[in-house]
Amino acid sequence: MNNKKLALLGIIAVLMTGAVILQHQIGRNVHMAEFSSSALIEGLAIDSVAAIQITSPNESQIVKLVRGNGQFVVSDKDNYPVDVGKINDLINKCLDIRTIETITSNPDNHADLKVTEETARYLIAFLDREKKSIATVALSEVDPETNTAHARLLSGNDVYSIRGAPWFNTQAIDYIDTELLSVPLEKVSSVAVKTSDSSYVLSSPEGTDEVSLEKMPEGKQYRGTVYQTVFGALSSLRFEDVSAPSNVPQELDFDKTYICKLYDLTVYKLSIAEKDDKTYIKISADFLDKAPVEKTVGEVESDEELKKKEAKLLAIDAVKEFNAMHKEWVYQIPSYKAEQLIKPLSALIEDIPQPEEKSEPLQENAAETSENAVSEG
Repeated sequence: MNNKKLALLGIIAVLMTGAVILQHQIGRNVHMAEFSSSALIEGLAIDSVAAIQITSPNESQIVKLVRGNGQFVVSDKDNYPVDVGKINDLINKCLDIRTIETITSNPDNHADLKVTEETARYLIAFLDREKKSIATVALSEVDPETNTAHARLLSGNDVYSIRGAPWFNTQAIDYIDTELLSVPLEKVSSVAVKTSDSSYVLSSPEGTDEVSLEKMPEGKQYRGTVYQTVFGALSSLRFEDVSAPSNVPQELDFDKTYICKLYDLTVYKLSIAEKDDKTYIKISADFLDKAPVEKTVGEVESDEELKKKEAKLLAIDAVKEFNAMHKEWVYQIPSYKAEQLIKPLSALIEDIPQPEEKSEPLQENAAETSENAVSEG
């Protein structure tokens, strides 16, 4: 065998040895961590989900969202309707969890990896009508160094690492749309306020920014711009809590009112009660134009007339929908908003400053001036 053949066999032997070592290393890596890019939850039938429970053992918080009459409600808030956008976001966050690799399948490691019912950061349970789990996700805290977390379906033992772990709200109120009203200031025609010691009306002609106080007392004027905060109080009205009427203090006296009238004749009425530094409201809407919307047979209506009728029908429908949503509830609103709604008249106006009187020169100064004049003469 010549030297060339020996050299070639040597190269082949080296390559074969390297291949064996590489195969051994690959085998070891695959054995240590099985890589995956699949969704943690697969094949979840949303229509079969009758309830969703969000638990945070560390915070001792439990939120229950229950399907009833075709929509989800928050059971901890007297079955107040869930915000559709927020529950969709919750479901999508869970369905978007994708695994990186399998960490372990040994149940003895679950507690240390924070994926048990007692140690997890979050437990998200999808339940059927018999309150049995369809799928329950356990998520650990996020490791700040790697930006990864651990996840497990409680129905199995496999624990996965995940990147971009979702964050979940753990307060019942977080799953409710807390905005009651957002009325643009340019649509407000008038505001009537009745408190325990005064009542007044603020109005603004359409197309102007001027706000006038009806029957302004003689010798009075606005105190700064306080009146503007009252007039625009419904530009953003949110609540902090909500209850069914049967679950609020029975001694509440809704003796204060705030009535906002719009140019299109929509009216919002707030009945207000105060107790123990908290403010509660009941809210309703009305449309003042009660004339029926009719079409005269054989008459061709102008586009302008048709638009007016359409706007009226839309306003009537909006009022019906608003009352259907809010008529059975009592809302607790922030203290700063309560102050805007029921400011007494005395907080809006003040005395008009009187012009300062010019003081007369003193007699002795006049006499002194006269003597100086004679002396100089």
